[in-house]
Amino acid sequence: MTGMHEHEATLEQESAAPRRAPLRKDDELIAAFKGGDHSAFQDLVLKYEPRVYNHCLRMVYDEEESYDLTQEIFLRVYRNIGNYQHNFSFYTWLYRITVNCCIDYLRKRKRQPLSVSLSQPAPGENPREPGRDQDFPDETYLPDKAALNRELGDVLNRALARLSPKLREIIVLKEVEGLSYEEISDILTCSRGTVKSRLFRARERLKELLGPYFATERGTPYARR
Repeated sequence: MTGMHEHEATLEQESAAPRRAPLRKDDELIAAFKGGDHSAFQDLVLKYEPRVYNHCLRMVYDEEESYDLTQEIFLRVYRNIGNYQHNFSFYTWLYRITVNCCIDYLRKRKRQPLSVSLSQPAPGENPREPGRDQDFPDETYLPDKAALNRELGDVLNRALARLSPKLREIIVLKEVEGLSYEEISDILTCSRGTVKSRLFRARERLKELLGPYFATERGTPYARR
């Protein structure tokens, strides 16, 4: 118990410190941690913290809340890793915990964010550093094109923020993170048919939400104000 409390107290400091990339595979790290090597868990955090943080940010649209959720997720992993079975990959097991934490958070909040940020960290960036807006190459940069992309992105993110937690989750997993139907099925512990059905509902709902905002003028979509 003492070791666990010490780890919980220092997890935030450790995750913020620069560390080398882990070389051992997940199963090796887990076995080492269960054998008493606490640095093995730090390597798991180093490997997956950016992905977990980015997923949380895409779900809750708040950097500080996403950071707190990431800490909570890895504390849950720390406390329950002894129960981890190798029926699924560690990545899938970790994502199950991540998904459940995000959905629980959104249900407790019981409100949608009033605004969303287009700046999201990309994989490999420091998870606490704000993400950067997409840059356009100098030779193709057009101010009106950049403004249009930002506006359309803002409209899309606002629509995503209005989806129910489950529908938003399926869109993030499939369309943003690019997971396969099988991977999503394992993470959400549901059938592939359920995944496809939920994704269809999510896409249809997005169409309903985006419909009032868009029209066509001279062949160019624009957002209605």
